[in-house]
Amino acid sequence: MKRKISKPQYEFLKQEFTFLEQQGKLDSRNTQDILELYEPKGATNFVRLLLVFGAILVGVGILSFIAGNWNGLTPYSKFGLILITFVLSYIAGYKLEPNYERTSRSMYYIGAAIYGAGIFLIGQSFHLDHAVYTDFLLWSVGILPLAYYLKDQLLAVFASTFLIIYSFTAFETGGFGPYWLLLMLPILFWMNEKRLGRRGSIFIMSVLLATAFIVNTLESLYVDEWISMLIIFAGGLLLALFPVKHYVTESSWIGSILFGVTGIMLTFPFSWRELPFDNVFPFIFTGLFIILLIYFLRKDSLPAILITCALIYRYYTDITYDFMPKSLFFIIGGLLLITFGFWFEKSRRETVKRHEE
Repeated sequence: MKRKISKPQYEFLKQEFTFLEQQGKLDSRNTQDILELYEPKGATNFVRLLLVFGAILVGVGILSFIAGNWNGLTPYSKFGLILITFVLSYIAGYKLEPNYERTSRSMYYIGAAIYGAGIFLIGQSFHLDHAVYTDFLLWSVGILPLAYYLKDQLLAVFASTFLIIYSFTAFETGGFGPYWLLLMLPILFWMNEKRLGRRGSIFIMSVLLATAFIVNTLESLYVDEWISMLIIFAGGLLLALFPVKHYVTESSWIGSILFGVTGIMLTFPFSWRELPFDNVFPFIFTGLFIILLIYFLRKDSLPAILITCALIYRYYTDITYDFMPKSLFFIIGGLLLITFGFWFEKSRRETVKRHEE
C-alpha cells in the first residue's frame, strides 16, 4: 500500500531524489522505485469530492422519497424503512471497503445522512417531546464512532458542527443546558490525538466547540455579556501567545480570531451597557487593545494585521458614515480595503521569505 502524503511533500521528495541522482548517490531506477512508494493526496481529491457529492444526492433522494410518502405510511413502517436503508448503506460500505475504499466511504456517508435525518423524521412521527438541539446531539453521537472507525476527518468535522449547534440548548426555556459537552469535548480531543492523526481542522473545531460551550453555559447562568466576551478574549489571547504543540499555526490563527472578534466587539459601548459609566470602558479597553495589537505586529503576526485592519475600518465606519457623502464614504472605504490587502500580502511575502532563508 502506498503512503499518502501532501502534494507539496511529494514535490519536495522528487526534488531531493533528483538532486541525489545528479550527485550520483541514486540511479534513476532507484529514484522511481522509491517514489512509487508514495502517493500525493491531491491526486485523489477530485474522486473523493465526486463521491461525497454523489453520496449527498443519493441520501437526499432517499429521504425525499420517504418524506414524499410520509403521510401514507404508519409510524412503524416509517421507522422500518429508515432503519432498512440505513443498515443497507452500512453493509454496502463494509462490503466495498477492501477493494473500493472511496466508494465504500460514500456508502457510509449515505448511511450517516439517513441516520441523522431519520432522527428528525422519527421524532415527528412518534410525536416525541424534545428540543431540536437534542436531535443534533444524537446525530453527532451516532457518527462519531463511524469517524473513529474510518479515521475520517470530514465526519468528525460534521459531528463537531452538530455539537456546536447542540450547545445552543442554553437558549431553551427550562432546558438542561449543553452539559453533555463535558463528556463529548474530551472524546473529540482524544480521537484527534490518538486516531485521526492530529488534524488541524479537528483541533480548530474542538476549540470552537469549547468556545460555544463556554459562551452558552454562561448564557444559561445569566452571566453578563461583557464578562463572557472578556473570558473568550482572554482564552483566545492565551492560545495565540502560547500555541499548543503540534498545532502552532492553528492555535495562532484561531486564538487571534477569538480575541480579535471579541476585542472589536468590546470597543462598542453596547458591550458594557450592564456597567455604570459604560461610555468610559470602551475607550479604556480600546487603548489596551491597541497596545496589544502593536505587540503582535512587532512580532510580524499576520492575524494581527487583519485584526488591526478590521479595527481601523470599524472606527472609520463609525465616525464617517453619518457625516460623509455616501459616494465618498464608499470610495475611501474601498481604497482602505485595497490598502489593507496590499499590507497583508506584502507582510505575508516577507514572512515566507524570512522562513525560506
